Amino acid sequence: LLVVIALVFLKLLAAEEDDGGDDAYAVLTCGSVVKLLHVSSRFRLHSHDIKWGSGSGQQSVTSVSVMDDPNSFWVIKSAHGDSCPQGTPVRHGQSIRLYHLQTKRNLHSHNVPSPLSKQNEVSCFGDNGNGDHLDNWEILAADGDGPIRRGKRFQLRHVETKFYLHSHSSHKFDQSNCGINCPIAGQQEVTAFRQANDANNYWRTSEGIFFPVAAPPQDPSVA
Repeated sequence: LLVVIALVFLKLLAAEEDDGGDDAYAVLTCGSVVKLLHVSSRFRLHSHDIKWGSGSGQQSVTSVSVMDDPNSFWVIKSAHGDSCPQGTPVRHGQSIRLYHLQTKRNLHSHNVPSPLSKQNEVSCFGDNGNGDHLDNWEILAADGDGPIRRGKRFQLRHVETKFYLHSHSSHKFDQSNCGINCPIAGQQEVTAFRQANDANNYWRTSEGIFFPVAAPPQDPSVA
């Protein structure tokens, strides 16, 4: 069904095409299903039905180097308790949720130490998207005000803690820090980090199924 929808109504874009053009797909919209690329390391934000062995014990979130893993797709949704209809442009300073397509949980953070760097843990939380206010992230465009343009850099600031979604190439899981049969070996830690504007806080959209900007509702009084 998703494939049919993509062919008829949507635009399916690969990373090299994700350049923030000037068509109806140039801005990020609610309902779009995207992969988020960590700008510094070029790893993609990722989750899977594997629980953290420490900290909260919630579903783990990492980043991965491979491009074609289906566990790296996230749906852009409204903030918890808000509404953002499909095709609505996402704007600088707006609070959103990132809903993990495969496991149906939301990107989440809290004041729990992360396993490697001891920054704030990032996890996935909630069943079928039913989470809480700790799933809200404020999206901040690197180039300032306006809608978030496809392929352009942004930061995600956790609304509750004010920490920033972060990853770092020096923090990878391996046998020495995760055990001999580590299920996430080679993957990179994703955390929420206190410092703003750190180079490792920046992300951008890459592959995905992008909904175009929805046309404004027509005024019924206009013939």
